[in-house]
Amino acid sequence: MIKYLIGLLVSILAVAFIRAMRGMLMKSFKEALQQDAPASASSNQPPKSGTRLRKCNTCGTFAPETRMLRHSTGGAEIFFCSQECEKKEA
Repeated sequence: MIKYLIGLLVSILAVAFIRAMRGMLMKSFKEALQQDAPASASSNQPPKSGTRLRKCNTCGTFAPETRMLRHSTGGAEIFFCSQECEKKEA
C-alpha cells in the first residue's frame, strides 16, 4: 500500500516538474521570437506622438490618422476607421 502511495507521489511530482519545464521553454522561445521579429507598425502599438486623431465619417470613432482609411472627394478628405464603415457609407 505504501509502495503505491510513493509511486503516486513520485508521478505527481514528475508531472509538475515536466509542466514547469515546458512553461519555461515556451516562455524563452516566445521571447526569442519577439526579439527576432522586425519592429513594424502594427495596430496594437500606440501611435507616435504628434499623430493627429481623425473622426470616422460613418460611426464617429476617433483613431490615429495613420490607421484610418482615407478617401479624397472634391478636394475634401474622408476618413473611415474600418472597411465595414467604408462599406456602410458607400
